[in-house]
Amino acid sequence: MRRRDLLGALLTVPMLPAGRRAFAAPSRHPQVNLTIATDGDLLAFKPTELTCTTAAVIHLTLFHAGKYINQEHDWVLTVPDEADAVAQAVLAAGEAGGYVPHGDRRVIASTKMCHKGGHVTVDFIAPAPGDYPFICTYPGHAAFMRGILHVKPRPHRSY
Repeated sequence: MRRRDLLGALLTVPMLPAGRRAFAAPSRHPQVNLTIATDGDLLAFKPTELTCTTAAVIHLTLFHAGKYINQEHDWVLTVPDEADAVAQAVLAAGEAGGYVPHGDRRVIASTKMCHKGGHVTVDFIAPAPGDYPFICTYPGHAAFMRGILHVKPRPHRSY
């Protein structure tokens, strides 16, 4: 039932075109800016928990705070209970398959890979209320680089 609810919520909320940022989000869909970074050269995200409300237009920025190690990182949001399966699919695909399985329905949003000192962004619509895992899909990183996006219900307006 949970997957059907998630799919229904995703299908009823308009998606932003890839690479486009909503500068003036309609009041029906508030815009939320989220920022996350790597924990320096450690294999960790900082913070490991983010929060938003459902149906919000999310503009997420990932900053690669590493200074010495030349490994790339990304931020990949998955449906609940599927982060490990997505990480395994990346390992099985190898370098030729890329770091995010193309067209994988378990992936809600993802950034491009980011080099040390750089930043990347992604825009997406927050899914239905729930807890959604995020990982880095650079091979082997998902075991350590993970966190949770808590999506809360939108508050009801009283007129």
